[in-house]
Amino acid sequence: MNRPHPRVALVTGDVDRAAAEHLDAPLAAALAARGAEVVTPSWRDAAVSWSSFDAAVVRTAWDYPSDREAFVSWAVATGEVTRLFNPPDVLRWNTHKGYLLELEDRGAPVVPTAWLGAGDEVDLAALLRSRGWSQVVIKPAVGVGSQGVLSVADDGRRAAVDGAGQRHLDALLAAGDALVQPYLDGVADGELSVVVVDGEPSHAVRKLPATGEFRVQPQYGGTSRPEVLDRDIAALAWWVVEAVGTPLLLARVDLITDPSGTPQLSELEATEPDLLLHAAPQAAGRIADAVLSGART
Repeated sequence: MNRPHPRVALVTGDVDRAAAEHLDAPLAAALAARGAEVVTPSWRDAAVSWSSFDAAVVRTAWDYPSDREAFVSWAVATGEVTRLFNPPDVLRWNTHKGYLLELEDRGAPVVPTAWLGAGDEVDLAALLRSRGWSQVVIKPAVGVGSQGVLSVADDGRRAAVDGAGQRHLDALLAAGDALVQPYLDGVADGELSVVVVDGEPSHAVRKLPATGEFRVQPQYGGTSRPEVLDRDIAALAWWVVEAVGTPLLLARVDLITDPSGTPQLSELEATEPDLLLHAAPQAAGRIADAVLSGART
């Protein structure tokens, strides 16, 4: 980084620009206050000269699920001409939820999961019986923001499971890999998200679903509030990020408690994590410092 004013790309995609800019406004302001020139190019824009940036940080590339291979190819090419965060290998790994299986193999307390491959023919009701699950969440293996996610419950007549649930699962498997997880009642108490910056737990935010909803994103009525970062939770978040085996500039560890009260890993978001800065604005400067430090290395 030889320029007196570093150029930082906060990478977005073909998304709602107003929503994207609002999400990252605290970070952009903190970077600008430190003398950086902040630009928000789309990863899809072929006219962008990525080598002109001292660092490119993937932020609101919410459209990658529709073209994951193109996104990963972009990341590989961009990583060759500038400092890309997180690294291309991490982005490839983290954009398919199969990474959770790897983390589980390494000892992470992952939410119990039935992993299903594209083209599999699966009887959802039989799967629930075999696992002893009465309510489940069905997800695509490649997806963001609860897109393509459905929760169904066995009501005794199995109408939801055999009907909407089975149709949804069939559609997902016709298009790609999928996973089925038990619905954890701890969702009602909120999902605890720990943001980890340059390997160190920074802040925690509890994301709460609206009444009668299980999804915690704002578009579904979810709200967020700051949470005191408990020492044990911070240690777990640190361990999960360390288990990746590659240094991460930014990551978010999402946890849900199981019936025994034990935190379970529902997601490690290392691709385009919402840093939850509107609930924890004091962290923006810390993250800006990490970005600029990464740009210099």
